[in-house]
Amino acid sequence: MSDQQVKVLIVCSQTNLDLTQYVDYYHIGVERGCLALLNHKLSIDLACGDFDSLSPAEYQTVIKNTNKLVKVSAIKNEIDAELAITEALALQPTEIILITQGPRVDMQLASFGFIAQYNVKWLNDDNYCYLLKPHQVNVVAPQLGYRYLSLISLTPAKVNITKMKYNVQDFELTTLSANAISNEFIYDQPGEIEVLSGTVIVIYTK
Repeated sequence: MSDQQVKVLIVCSQTNLDLTQYVDYYHIGVERGCLALLNHKLSIDLACGDFDSLSPAEYQTVIKNTNKLVKVSAIKNEIDAELAITEALALQPTEIILITQGPRVDMQLASFGFIAQYNVKWLNDDNYCYLLKPHQVNVVAPQLGYRYLSLISLTPAKVNITKMKYNVQDFELTTLSANAISNEFIYDQPGEIEVLSGTVIVIYTK
C-alpha cells in the first residue's frame, strides 16, 4: 500500500461519530475500537492491542473480522494507541486520524501529545484537533457541529489571528496557556491563523 496515497483511520473506542465518512481509509481497530468499526459496517484492516478490555466472545468476533492481527502483551512500554500509530506510519500515509474516547485524563493527554509527535488528527465525540503548520497562514474553516475554536501552544509561540470574532497580531502564547481559548467564527466565514513561531494545536469544540 506504500505505492498508493493511503489515509489511515485509527479507532480506539466506541464513539458516536459517523465513521462511514472514512470508508475509503485504511482501518485500524484498537481494543473496543474494533467493535466500533464493525458497528459502522466498516472493515478492520488491522486489529491491534492487548485486547484486555474485550470479552472472549468479543475477541473471537474481532479475530474473525480482521485482515491482520497484532496482539501484544499487556505489559509494554507504549499504550495501544501509539502501537497503532506505529503500524500506521509504516504505510507512509498522507493522513492519520486518531479517535479516542473515555474518562481517563492520562489517556486523553497522551492522545493530545500524539498530535505534535506524529502529526495525527485527533477526534472524540466533542473535539477535533490538529497541528497548525508553522510559518504560513492556516485557513481554519467552520466545521459542522463545532462552535468554538481554540489554540493551545506546546511551546512558547506567537500567532496572528484574523477573520475571527477575536483577532490579534503578534500574539504571544505561553506553553499550555488559556489565553487563546473559545474563539468563534463569523457566520460561515473561514478564519486565518498564522503561526509565526512555536508549536500550536487548533481545537474545534462543540
